Formats: sequence, C-alpha cells, structure tokens
Amino acid sequence: MFLSGMFPPDKETNTLEEERLIRLEEKIKVVAGDISDVKDSLKDIAASLKTLAVLEEKHNTVSEAIKRAFVMLDKHAVRLDDIEKALPYLKLASSWLFKGILFVMGILGAAAMLVVIRGGK
Repeated sequence: MFLSGMFPPDKETNTLEEERLIRLEEKIKVVAGDISDVKDSLKDIAASLKTLAVLEEKHNTVSEAIKRAFVMLDKHAVRLDDIEKALPYLKLASSWLFKGILFVMGILGAAAMLVVIRGGK
C-alpha cells in the first residue's frame, strides 16, 4: 500500500519517512534514558523512605522516653515539694533532739564528776 494511495513512493518520500523514523528512534532512546533515570530515582527514593521509617521509629522511641521522663520528673517534683514542706519541722525536731542529747550528756557528765569528787573523799 502506498502512502499517497495511488502512486508508488518515490525517493523523496522514502527519505522523509527514513528521517521521521530516525527522529522517532532518537526520541525513543531519549525516553528510554529518561525511564532509566526515573528507575534509578525510584530506587533512591525507596532507600530514603526506608531510612526515614527507621528515623521515625527512633524518634517515636525517644519521644516516648521523654514523656516517661517528664512523668517521673513530675512525680519527683511532688515528692520534693512534700519534703520541702516537712523540712522546717524536721530541722526544728532535730535541733530539739540535739539539744536534748547535749543536756542529757551534760547531766551525765556532771553526775560522773560528782561521783569522782565524792568517791575521792
């Protein structure tokens, strides 16, 4: 079948068709190269997504650990507040206790000296 439908193809028509085919082949090669580049890019994207998933999991783990740390910190803050509230009373009680012990030791020391003095007569 002829292109014109009636006349056999001449040299000029064949040359035009060959040029068109050559241009199409070149365009197909360019498209094939682009597809190869896209495949390579997709491989890189897949690797990056894997890395991102690992990093996201690590981030979630760290985030949970920080949340737990803040919960513990809040508990310790409450305990510290309770201790700070009780601290003046503890200081007062310990000072009374220390003074009481010194008083008792003073009395015992005085009694011991009295025994030594009386025992010597």
